[in-house]
Amino acid sequence: MAKTRKEKQPVHRVVMTEGKEEIIRRLLEEYDIETAEDIQDALKDLLGGTIK
Repeated sequence: MAKTRKEKQPVHRVVMTEGKEEIIRRLLEEYDIETAEDIQDALKDLLGGTIK
């Protein structure tokens, strides 16, 4: 019995728009993001109310 190959799913590519670049720039400034932990803390702060 031959093995069937799974079709590769396309890799999701994010289109970087000027608006997204501005959001990222402002988040980096607002939260002084330098590490992955900083990113986690910023996301907790931003989304904390919606996750509860």
